[in-house]
Amino acid sequence: MRESFDIRFKLWQIISNTFHLISKARQKELYNHGVSMYHSAILDAISRLGEKATPIAISKESSRERHTVSEHLTRMEKEELIKKVKDLKKKNLIRIELTEKGYELFQKASERESIDFIMGALTLEEQWELWTISAKLRDRAMEYLGLQANKPYPPSDLDKLLPHNEEYPTNLKFDQESNSKLNNITF
Repeated sequence: MRESFDIRFKLWQIISNTFHLISKARQKELYNHGVSMYHSAILDAISRLGEKATPIAISKESSRERHTVSEHLTRMEKEELIKKVKDLKKKNLIRIELTEKGYELFQKASERESIDFIMGALTLEEQWELWTISAKLRDRAMEYLGLQANKPYPPSDLDKLLPHNEEYPTNLKFDQESNSKLNNITF
């Protein structure tokens, strides 16, 4: 019996498989620095959040479960990558800060040779298109899971990440100057 072709399921399969392979390449790169992808994501979230880094904010920022983030923060504190600091204004609030060791590891984990190589298979226009499509799928998944109240990172509207006074290229037509500016955005 011949199986019918279900494009939605096949798309999910290729997205899932592609994510797995890219993650595997990234993990291989991070292992060279002695950090897991999970710890790298948490270090990145703490760096972006700055003084607003709390376990709950890190959980939302990284789209991870609160209890799992809490477990990783405890491990990272034992490894002296982070420190938990009681907030002076709100005594029941814990803020998370990177230690010097944690910041150094964050810097090493910020090297993204594997990601640059893999994403380099796409033209800049294709990267913008993939961003838009991926954001739509991620936002729909969040809606399905009842997470639409969270502000996802990275945001669907890319202009929130662009350097001040830059505009999101809505027509995907680029001149040489905007190409070089947009290629140099780090996330």
